[in-house]
Amino acid sequence: MNKTLNGVIPAFLLAACATTAVQSESTQFQPIEIDFKVVWDQDVHPFTGATAIDIDGDGRDEVFIGGGLNQADRLYQWRNGALANIEPGTGISSMDATHGAMSLDMDSDGDVDLILARAGGIYLYLNNGEGVFSEKLIRVPSQPDESEPFQVAVTDYDRDGDVDLYVSYFVAFPFFMSATFNDPKHSKTNILLRNDGDLRFTDVTAEAGVAGHANTFGAILLDLNGDFYDDLVVAQNTWEVEIFENMKDGTFESRPTNTGYGFWMGVGAGDIDNDGDQDLFFPNVGNSIPSWLTMGDIFPDQRHSHDWSLLRNDGNFRFTETVSDWEIDNEGFAWGGVFEDVNLDGKLDLFVAQNYVKWPIHRLFKLEGRAYLQDTKASGAPFFRHAPELGLKNKRYGQSSLFVDLDGDYRLDYFWVNMNDEQAAFLNKSEGNFVSFRLPDDIAHLGTQIYIVTQNGKSYTRQFIAGEGYLTDQSSDLVFGLDGAEAVEKAVVTWPDGTSLEIANPAINTRHSLSR
Repeated sequence: MNKTLNGVIPAFLLAACATTAVQSESTQFQPIEIDFKVVWDQDVHPFTGATAIDIDGDGRDEVFIGGGLNQADRLYQWRNGALANIEPGTGISSMDATHGAMSLDMDSDGDVDLILARAGGIYLYLNNGEGVFSEKLIRVPSQPDESEPFQVAVTDYDRDGDVDLYVSYFVAFPFFMSATFNDPKHSKTNILLRNDGDLRFTDVTAEAGVAGHANTFGAILLDLNGDFYDDLVVAQNTWEVEIFENMKDGTFESRPTNTGYGFWMGVGAGDIDNDGDQDLFFPNVGNSIPSWLTMGDIFPDQRHSHDWSLLRNDGNFRFTETVSDWEIDNEGFAWGGVFEDVNLDGKLDLFVAQNYVKWPIHRLFKLEGRAYLQDTKASGAPFFRHAPELGLKNKRYGQSSLFVDLDGDYRLDYFWVNMNDEQAAFLNKSEGNFVSFRLPDDIAHLGTQIYIVTQNGKSYTRQFIAGEGYLTDQSSDLVFGLDGAEAVEKAVVTWPDGTSLEIANPAINTRHSLSR
C-alpha cells in the first residue's frame, strides 16, 4: 500500500470498494493459533502488558500477556507445536487489569521475576525457580491521586548493583480528558524508586529531577552516549518527548528533543544506521485523526505534532528528526514501535502497531499495522519499506510487537499484542545466516552492547534494552542477521561496567549464552 493511503479519509474511501489482495508467494511468518481475547472493562484504560520470560531457567522463553479487569492473565509455553496456556498454578494472575509487564531477576537469585503495572498498583512476582511465583505489592505512598500506573522501567541508574524502578503514571480512565496539554491537575507525574536493598524502595524523583511533565505512555532507560550509565527516555501524552541525561551523581538533566507536542505512545530503540549508538522511534496519532480535533488547550507557542518521530542519535545528546528521510511520515495512528532484523540481512527493521479502540472510524475500517523492512533507495540512502509479503497484517486494535524465540530455532518469532481484541502470533521462517547471543535477564547484564564483524567486513551493534515497544518487554536474545556472510570474524561484548570480552569466530546459525 502506498504510505499516503494509510490515513483516515483515503483508508475508508478505499475500503468501501477494495478487495482483499491474495498473496501468491509463501510468507516469511507462519500464523499460529492463540486463544486469547483481552477484554476492556471501561472502568480502566484498555491497555495490556506482555513480556518474554524464562520461568524455569531452561533457556526457552514463555510469554506473559495480561488480562483486562476481571480477566485472568495468560502465560504461554510452546508445547508440541502449539501455544499452551500454563498460567494455572503459577500464582501470577489477578482479576485486576494488567497494563505494563517487565521481566527481570529482581532479587539476584538467578531466577527471572515478573513486575506488573496493574490498575491498582505495582506488583512484583518472585520466582521460586520452578515457575511458581509469590506476590509482593510495591507500595508507592507518593502515587499521584486519580492515576493508574502504566509501566515499570528497570535500571541501575546509580550503579550500586540493584534494580531501581521508574514508574510511568497516567490519569485514571474516569478522569481522562482528551487533548489536554496544559491542565496541571490532569497530568500525573512519574516516580523514580531507588532500591535501598532487599527490595526496599525510596522515592527519589524530586532529587533526581525526572518527574516528567505530562501523563506518560511509557519510558525506557538505556545508554545513549556510551558512558555506561542509563539515560532516561519518556514518551508522554500531550507533551514533547523528554530525554534525561544521567549525570552519574544521582541526578539527571533534561536534553532537548524538539519533537513538538504530540501523543507519544511508546518507545522503540535501536542502532538503525550502524554507527554504534541508539536511535529512537516514537509513534503518534498520525493522519488518522484531523489536527483540529486534537488541538485541545495547546498554547500558540507549543508546536502541535501529529507525525511519528524518528530521532537519529548524532552523539552527545544531539538528535536529528529523520522520519521523512526514512519515508515513514504521513502514516496513521500508531503505538509501540519495535526494531528487529527479521529477514536476517543485518539491518534493523521496524514494526508498529495501529488502531485506536476509542476512535469510531477504526471500528469500521482498521489499519493493518506496519511491518517495515529496511531497504535502500537508488541514491544509496536507507528507508523503511512496508512489507506485506512478511504476512504480518493485523487489522485489530494493535498495541505493540513482542519478539521471542518460541520454537528453539534461535530466530525470533512474533506477537502482535492487541488491546480489547484477539492476540496474534507467528513463527519466523526467515532463511539466511545469523548469530544469536543470549544474556541473563538481570541487572548485571542489562545494557550490555555487542558488536560483530562479519567475514565480508560489515559490522553491526545491538544493546540489551528492557521495555522497548509499548508496555512490553522483549526477549534477552540479541540476534544478528549476517546478510549472506558465511562467518563472523569476531564479536566484542561490552558489559555495563565498561569491561569487554572478544569472541573470535563465533559459530553461526546457533545461539551463544553469555555471562559475566
